[in-house]
Amino acid sequence: MHLQDLWSIFHPAAELFGNLRDDPPYAPHCPINLPLSCQNHSTIPDSCCFEHPGGIFLQTQFWDYDPSAPDLNRDQLERELGPLDSFTIHGLWPDNCAGGYEQFCDPSSTIRDVSTLLKSEQFNSDEHGLEYSGEELLEILSRYWKGIRGNDEPLWIHEFNKHGTCIKTIKPNCYSRWEDSNTEVKTIDFHKQAVYDYFRVAYNLYKKLNTSEILAAKGIVPSTKKVYTRQEIEKALNEGFHGLQVHLVCDRNQAINEVWYYHVLKGSLLGQQFVPIPAVGARHSNCPETGVKFLPKGYHVPSRRPLLTGFVKLSGQSGFLVKNGHWMTKGTPATFSLLDNPFGDYYLRSRNGLCGFNNDGALQCNRGSQGAAQFGYDEASGGYLTYAGSPQWNADSRPQGMRQAPIYHGDSGAIVFKLKFEKRRQY
Repeated sequence: MHLQDLWSIFHPAAELFGNLRDDPPYAPHCPINLPLSCQNHSTIPDSCCFEHPGGIFLQTQFWDYDPSAPDLNRDQLERELGPLDSFTIHGLWPDNCAGGYEQFCDPSSTIRDVSTLLKSEQFNSDEHGLEYSGEELLEILSRYWKGIRGNDEPLWIHEFNKHGTCIKTIKPNCYSRWEDSNTEVKTIDFHKQAVYDYFRVAYNLYKKLNTSEILAAKGIVPSTKKVYTRQEIEKALNEGFHGLQVHLVCDRNQAINEVWYYHVLKGSLLGQQFVPIPAVGARHSNCPETGVKFLPKGYHVPSRRPLLTGFVKLSGQSGFLVKNGHWMTKGTPATFSLLDNPFGDYYLRSRNGLCGFNNDGALQCNRGSQGAAQFGYDEASGGYLTYAGSPQWNADSRPQGMRQAPIYHGDSGAIVFKLKFEKRRQY
C-alpha cells in the first residue's frame, strides 16, 4: 500500500490531530494540497510547510521498570519510573525518508535548560492562548517523560538537541510567518516557542497511543512469572495501531523495553496531522521468539548489563582502531569498552576517553560525556557498530606503516567498510 493511499484511509484521524487546540498566534497556514512527507515527486522548497529530509516521525515509548533500589514505595517509584500502569515518552524522532536520520542539526538552537524556559512569562500568560501553560506542560513532562532514575531534565535536553533541532517546520523563521498581527513581537522568543512546541506536540501524539491499554486488551500485562511470545505481543500492538507494524524493542533481560510508532506528516509539525504508517525499513525486533517478559514497574534487576570489552576491526580491511579512534595496520589494537548510554544505545570508550566526532567529522576518542556519541551494537547481527542507524564507515586513504588514517561515518570516502566490535571478555 502506498503512503498516499494511507492518507485517504486515515484522513479523518489526521483531521482530528490537526484540529487540536492550536496555539492561535502560530497556527500554520499551509496549502491544503501538499503531499504527505516522503511522498513528494518534486522538490517542495517551503521548509515551513513540508518536512524534509526527516519526514518520517517516530513516537517512541519507554517501559522502564527497574528502580534504583528494591524497597521504594509507590510515590518514590512513580517519581523515578512514571505512572506504574503506563509507558512513558522516549521522544519524537524525525527519521529521513531515504533511511537513517540526522541529529544535533543546529548547534545555535541547542538548549541547556527546559524547566526554567517553561516557567518563563512567555508560556504562563493568558494573552497567548497556549494549549497548556508552561508550568502545566512542565508538570506533564515530569510525569510522563521520564529519564533514568527520575533524572528527567537531561533526557529532555538531549531529545530536543538531538531530534528537535532537526525539525524544519518549527524553525524561528516559520513562527514569524505564522505570527498573529496582534502579538507583540518583542515579547516572544521564537526559539523558546519551538522548544515548547516540540514537547507539546510529542505529548499530544503520545496521548493517542496508550500502549499499556493496547496490550492489556489482549491479556498482556506486567508479571514476574508470566512470559509471552514475540508474535502475540507484536500482533496486539499492530492491531492497536490500525493494523500497521510497530517496532518492539527488548532489553538485556529479554523484557519489553520500548515501542516505536511510525508516522508521516502532512504540512507543518504545528498542524499535528500525523498519519500512521508501518515500521520503515523492515525493522525486526530484537526480542526472542519466546519467553519475552513484561516486568512490572518496581522489579529490581539484581545486576546491570555486563561491560563489554574488545577490539574494533575493519571489515574487508587489514588493521584496527587505536585508542584515539584512528585506523592503523601496525602495532597493537587498542582495547575498547561498550558502556550503557543513559539515553539509549552505547558509549564507546578507549583509554583516551569516550568516542565522538571532531569538527571535521572524524571519529575521535578523547571525549567527556558531553561530546560522546551514541553507538548501536547488536551481537546477533554480526557485532557491527552503527551510528545514526547506519553501519557504513569510510576513510580517504589507507594507513601506511606507523601513519594513522582518520575514519568517518557514512560511505562518502574512497574506502568504505564496517566496524566490527570483537568481544574479548565480560566482567
